[in-house]
Parts: sequence; structure tokens; C-alpha cells
Amino acid sequence: MTLNQLILAVKEKNLTKEQLESYRDQMSMLFAEIQLEMAEIEKLEAMFPTENYPTAVARKNAWKQTSEGQRLIVLKRYSIALKELLNSLKSRIYQLIF
Repeated sequence: MTLNQLILAVKEKNLTKEQLESYRDQMSMLFAEIQLEMAEIEKLEAMFPTENYPTAVARKNAWKQTSEGQRLIVLKRYSIALKELLNSLKSRIYQLIF
């Protein structure tokens, strides 16, 4: 299931505890995968050449223009969104329990 599919599924209000727990587990795995991919991209960023750029800001901006830099930007936002969705799922599960 993709992130967009998970988001749409979780928006449904009448989910059972089991469904919510399943979505939480899937999102947790997706979050972990994103974190691992981000780590690999950040390693590439660390190896990005510095000699062509007079300042750290110029280097950072040049990195962000690469395909890997663009991917890192997207993954960071997905990571933030997943954290919020996971918190929401935990709250919904808690409400069903108590």
C-alpha cells in the first residue's frame, strides 16, 4: 500500500481497532523505510564536492538542485506527515480502548 493509499484509508472515520492497528503498523514500517532512505541520501550529500562552491550555502543550494537533493526534500516532508498521522492513529486507537 502506498502512502497516499494509507492516508486515504486512515481518513475513514468508522475503522475498527484492528484496522487502525494494521494501518499504524504499515505506517510505522513506511516511516522506518523512509528514515533509512534518508540516511543513504544524507551520506551522498556528505560526499557532495565542495571545491566548486565558494560558500557552504552555495554548496547546499547546489545539492538541493540534484535529483538526490530533491528526493531528500520530499522524504523529509513525508516523514513529518507520517509522524502526525501516526500520532493521530495512536489517539484513535486509545479512544477505542478507553
